Amino acid sequence: MERSPAPIRIWAVLTVGFGLLVILIAFSGFSALQRASEIHAGISALQEADHETEELLGTLRSDLQISAITIRDYLLDPSADAATTRAELRRLEASSTADLKRLEPLTRPQDAARFASMRQEVSAYWRSLDPVFAWTPAQRAAGSSAFLRSNVLPRRQAALDLAGEIEELSAGSMRKRREEIDQRQAALPGYVERIIGATIIVGVLIAGVSILRIVRLEKLAARQQAEVLEAQNELRNLSQQLVHAQEEERRSLSRELHDQVGQLLTAVRIGIGNLEESLGACPEKVSLQIDQTRRIVEQALRSVRDLAMGLRPAMLDDLGLGAALEWQARQHSRLCGVPVNVNLEGSLEDLTDEQRTCIYRVVQEALTNIARHANATDIRVEVANRGGLLSIMVRDNGKGFDAKQPARGLGIVGIKERVRQLGGHVSVDSSAGNGTSLVAVIPGAVA
Repeated sequence: MERSPAPIRIWAVLTVGFGLLVILIAFSGFSALQRASEIHAGISALQEADHETEELLGTLRSDLQISAITIRDYLLDPSADAATTRAELRRLEASSTADLKRLEPLTRPQDAARFASMRQEVSAYWRSLDPVFAWTPAQRAAGSSAFLRSNVLPRRQAALDLAGEIEELSAGSMRKRREEIDQRQAALPGYVERIIGATIIVGVLIAGVSILRIVRLEKLAARQQAEVLEAQNELRNLSQQLVHAQEEERRSLSRELHDQVGQLLTAVRIGIGNLEESLGACPEKVSLQIDQTRRIVEQALRSVRDLAMGLRPAMLDDLGLGAALEWQARQHSRLCGVPVNVNLEGSLEDLTDEQRTCIYRVVQEALTNIARHANATDIRVEVANRGGLLSIMVRDNGKGFDAKQPARGLGIVGIKERVRQLGGHVSVDSSAGNGTSLVAVIPGAVA
């Protein structure tokens, strides 16, 4: 037979091929998602910066307007409290200073000079209000209008004008950034289409290579499977021939031991008995030797009979399957000290020789396995012929084993092979501490 090439696992080819395809799809999806996320993040950041800039500039204008109203009311009202007015102006100054600090990072680098000018104007505006708190009520009444026109209002307006310029520049910057984002967003569908196209092309190539490889592997696997099936059929035929030859050899050896060796030993025992009678009053020493020889011959005769019955009990052919199973149960109980209960149902008289031999060997091998491994205290054997099916069950209360694990010995394997030859099947139910139940079913048991 030709040597088969080294086995190649299809799952490895599939894993590599489709793994690369999945990685490519994932990379494409991640790349498109990342591009979309960048665009979305840019839009969100732009909207947030625009909103924050408008809010800060609005707050700054509001603080300047409120401060102008507050200082005007203070100057025009002789009864106004200087400490309260000054505290309110300090609060407005602190608020405007905080707004400027938050507004500075949102300003473009090219607008830094204008922003610095606005900060100086705002600071100068707040400083310009300090002198009025040193005036007397009369001075406030006399100089309030001139002070407001010449000092407060111009500086406030200058700061507001700079804030308006910065707002316009910021709005222009926002528009440019929005245009850039719009361009990137418009280019996104084309980018996704290119990614999808490349993914499809590479995916088709990977799938094509994988399919070609799988086809080759399937052909190789089919050829190897045919070789395996042919080898299995040859092994099964050889196994059947071996089992048949084994049974014939056992039958022949059993007959030889029972008919020839057994008869010779029986003749020797009879001859020794006749010799002992003919000696009559022989010396005690000779009589003792004859007695020992007779016991040895009787022991050898029992061993030969047991050996013959173990190879193939004559009662299986002479008295039938039921008697042979009963004898086997008694022998097991005598040798192992474990009771074996045998229950027979249906007619077992018209079975073929192959069926009788199979059932006897299944029970024999099962009892042997129980004696070796189970440590059982109770064994039940049931053989039933019902509805054209012959079932054999051997159950014990021993320590059991994990039936899911593959059989390590030849006992279960031999049982399954014998039953399979007759078109039947075997099931074993067992678990640790719960005993074992072996069931074999043979179809068409009646000859």
